[in-house]
Amino acid sequence: MKCVCGTDGWKVKKITVGSHLNPEYWHLLSDDFYFCPNSECDVVYFDGKVTFTTKEVKTKVFFKEKGSPKPLCYCKHVTEEDVIEAIRKGAKSVKEVEEITGIGNGGHCVITNPSGRCCKLYYEGFIENLLGKKKDRDEHRECCEI
Repeated sequence: MKCVCGTDGWKVKKITVGSHLNPEYWHLLSDDFYFCPNSECDVVYFDGKVTFTTKEVKTKVFFKEKGSPKPLCYCKHVTEEDVIEAIRKGAKSVKEVEEITGIGNGGHCVITNPSGRCCKLYYEGFIENLLGKKKDRDEHRECCEI
């Protein structure tokens, strides 16, 4: 399903939306919500009738967030700033950043991450960019299940 911005969204579980939506909107929840991955769009969740923007969710959505701190790992509460600090202190690989910060070690992404997907899909690229490294990643793998 497409968001109002024209971007293809992906289906998210009701528990994901409910975990991030301000409680006054819970009565509008259904099993048919999608997540908008467009960083320039304020819409976070939509179902064709109802849209919830960054104003209606209580969680900062990492790639839609303009200010700091920007979350990267919701389970372990690791921000971009935490990763930058780990690299400043000497981390030279994704694995070393994971060891220092605990990033990606929570396993509850379907609930804690507003996208409903594993945080690793996003933080690996961020770390690799900082380290000046790139590698092919499988963008569809999941690291955690409910």
